[in-house]
Amino acid sequence: MATISEIIRCHQEFAAAQNAVDLLPRKVNLALQTCRAALVTLEYRLADIDYPVKSLILDPDQGQADRMAQLEAHTRRTIPAVLKQLWHVIGGISFVDLDDYTHVDFWDGLGITGAKEFCDGVYVENCSPELLEYIMDDFDAHQEDDAESEFIFTFAPDGYHKDDISGGPPYGLNAGEWLPLVCNFEWTGYRRPESANSASIDFMGYLRTAILECGGFPGLIGHPKFEPIRMRLVEGLPAF
Repeated sequence: MATISEIIRCHQEFAAAQNAVDLLPRKVNLALQTCRAALVTLEYRLADIDYPVKSLILDPDQGQADRMAQLEAHTRRTIPAVLKQLWHVIGGISFVDLDDYTHVDFWDGLGITGAKEFCDGVYVENCSPELLEYIMDDFDAHQEDDAESEFIFTFAPDGYHKDDISGGPPYGLNAGEWLPLVCNFEWTGYRRPESANSASIDFMGYLRTAILECGGFPGLIGHPKFEPIRMRLVEGLPAF
């Protein structure tokens, strides 16, 4: 696995490059390509334990470039560059089944429950027509209710909703190009990930810790029955 020190070093290197306008986009692009390779490896490892979600990668959606332009025109805001790059390089990420919630039954069958009743499997919606409609409607409601506050670009349901439980607001990104902070998110496992060493975390840092240390399921980290599974999942994954 990428060691905790390697994950933390990646956090630090990206933070140090936040003002390097030429370097940081290249670092993010390379990191997302490495992340995609890690997801492919994790698909095989999860298949070995009969996990019901077969593909962790949501392929880039056709017409996404037009949808990005439409979204930016409607909101008069720039989509965070790191999210647009993820849509190009990976498409989307899904460690959970948001149609039938079969992952919930899987973990229940192993006697593994999240510290707050959910696994919080990593999910990043691809640039689908459904996401476009959701964000545009969300923006319109935001303008009517509190136009002075910062608008947040949604990228995933919160941990409760991922497991078909009523919960809170979705995870999103604040304004920012390559290192926007993740909003409405907190680490909710039985212990805090060792590589999550600050109160807030940027989007790439979230993906890095949630995938490389938590095996894709930060809500389960620290559960005694999940720990041996987690160690098998993250073994040898490259740091990004």
